[in-house]
Amino acid sequence: MMATLTLNRIYCHHTTSGPGDDDVYIKVDGLRVWGEAEMGDEDGEDIDVSKNFGTKVKVSVWDADDAPSPDDFLGAFWAHKSQANTGEQAEVLTGDGSYYDIYYEVS
Repeated sequence: MMATLTLNRIYCHHTTSGPGDDDVYIKVDGLRVWGEAEMGDEDGEDIDVSKNFGTKVKVSVWDADDAPSPDDFLGAFWAHKSQANTGEQAEVLTGDGSYYDIYYEVS
């Protein structure tokens, strides 16, 4: 029986340490599923992306940078099948000086 991860929204309290807004994108198990979205301090964005998975799935959040600079890693977390039907969850991401909340559900 598969579980479904639904990424609901992301909120930026504070962008990365670099200049300007962040160009945020999200990967699920290494594949980009959302973004880029330009986000500044106190910005929120709806995601509304669902992905089926088995036991667990890795979600990683990135800030796209222009080449040759590598993209900034904002954070990652694992969603587990055991979280199914427990309501909305939140993860805090603080990579590269940033502070983001990402909200999701498992069903």
